[in-house]
Amino acid sequence: MRLTFSTKTYLNSVLSDEQGQQLYTISTTGLLNSKTTITKHDQRGENDIIGVITWRTYRDTTIWLKATGSEVAAKSLLHSELFSSRRTFTAPDGKAYVWNLWRTNCTLEEQGTSLQLVKYHRRNVGIMSPSHPQYLEISPSVYHMLDLVVVTFIYAERISRRKEVGARAAASAAG
Repeated sequence: MRLTFSTKTYLNSVLSDEQGQQLYTISTTGLLNSKTTITKHDQRGENDIIGVITWRTYRDTTIWLKATGSEVAAKSLLHSELFSSRRTFTAPDGKAYVWNLWRTNCTLEEQGTSLQLVKYHRRNVGIMSPSHPQYLEISPSVYHMLDLVVVTFIYAERISRRKEVGARAAASAAG
């Protein structure tokens, strides 16, 4: 499955499948202490908020998931090892999954395997290869937890982009 973003920003976009059906809306409000709401759209035209990420500058970011009905610190839902660019979470199926926060493409794997279950493709404007909007390439093996994949991707990608900005700033300061 391919979920394509409708805009250049993943934090304010609609995710649609290959047939153009809108499956999720991602909307972010605020600046310093912003809030990202992920809404799922079903085939009957009903909308359901499945997750809310509250980004905080001076306190822990939190994630509320409809599936659990609770709000938790993001770092306890998606934990990392010291100096790691990976975020691990345990899904309702009891398996551990890992978001790899690469500079250009986040990927999701089942822990202990190297099989990519989800891969994020950033927008390509078409200079060196064909142009395409940003999209998530999703394996059928994670369809059962697609809502969780979308919510955790938003968090993982924001962490990835912050690391990228920090690396660029460090590189330019160094020389």
